[in-house]
Amino acid sequence: MKKGVIEDTLFGVLKAKREVLVACWSAKIRGAVSTPLTTTELLDRIPAFVDEIIDALDPNAAREPSTSAYAGEHGAQRLRLHFDVWEVVREYGLLHECIIELARDGGTSISLDEQQVVVKWINSGIADAIEQYVKRRDAEMERESSEHLGFIAHELRNPLSAARAIVHRLRDKPSISGSSIALLERSLRRASDMIDNTLSHASLKLGAETKMEAVALGDLLRDIEQDAGGDPQSRGVLLNVAAPDGSVITADPRLLRSAIFNLVQNALKFSPPGSTVNIRVANLPGSVTIEVEDACGGLPPGKVEELFSPTVQKGDDRSGFGLGLSIARQAVEAHGGQIDVHDMPGTGCVFRIRLPQPDANGNLAIPSGIEH
Repeated sequence: MKKGVIEDTLFGVLKAKREVLVACWSAKIRGAVSTPLTTTELLDRIPAFVDEIIDALDPNAAREPSTSAYAGEHGAQRLRLHFDVWEVVREYGLLHECIIELARDGGTSISLDEQQVVVKWINSGIADAIEQYVKRRDAEMERESSEHLGFIAHELRNPLSAARAIVHRLRDKPSISGSSIALLERSLRRASDMIDNTLSHASLKLGAETKMEAVALGDLLRDIEQDAGGDPQSRGVLLNVAAPDGSVITADPRLLRSAIFNLVQNALKFSPPGSTVNIRVANLPGSVTIEVEDACGGLPPGKVEELFSPTVQKGDDRSGFGLGLSIARQAVEAHGGQIDVHDMPGTGCVFRIRLPQPDANGNLAIPSGIEH
């Protein structure tokens, strides 16, 4: 295309008056948003976005895909500056207005093809900016919610520990019945479990790094057996642990305990009186497997995949918060491991955790899958 002809196109006008276009947009934005901005904050990635539009309009250049390399980060920056989402949309609308005004003032007609290019880029810019804005806003809200939840749970632990200590001392008081003490202990244990679950849930949602260390698996399981078995044993459900002597694995002890404890609690809760819940451990090359087998009678059809959802509960009594199995999965996956359930209709379920373990060189193997 000849030089004189190019100058008469929208491409020629925007290329020659790029700074005028950016200044037009800046003036409109300052009057349209409530947030006070420095020039650097105001411009952000918009000049680069303008260059993308100009390049896309170049009749001698290959057509570029109408996907901006800058609009997404512009949306994220506007979130950090506390823009309202509609103000972000408005920015791109005002840029479009300035492009049209600049062409009109220069007496340049915008062709249908040029209109399509500009509209595609403006719409793409809006979509990319809003996508990142919403994604990061939601992540920030979730982080704040998890922090708040974790703070409340943490603050509740101290008075709860004090209450449990007092109940322990009351055992020796002949004036207080043993059944009352047992009821208090069960209630406090449930409250303690819920607080631990809440802390684990908050930590996992915040993406906290796992604190890996050597964990004596037998000691951990015996501790879980003692804590989890106190209440369910009164219903006649037995808990049987089978773990190799001296088994030591590399894991985050708090998260691993949370994962196994939730599986055990779930198994005890849904197993009938007189049945047995089995915990089995197997050391495999590059991994360790922990199984929790219950006697729940099996799962309803189609419920296996839904079981780990934080809102799904298996029982008809709807007791609990429905977070236990979801927390177990998150805790296992935070270790790079896998968890699944094997349904045995008419009998029960086997929940299986497989955790990768470092080899002699300290390298972790990723479990390839869990076979039944």
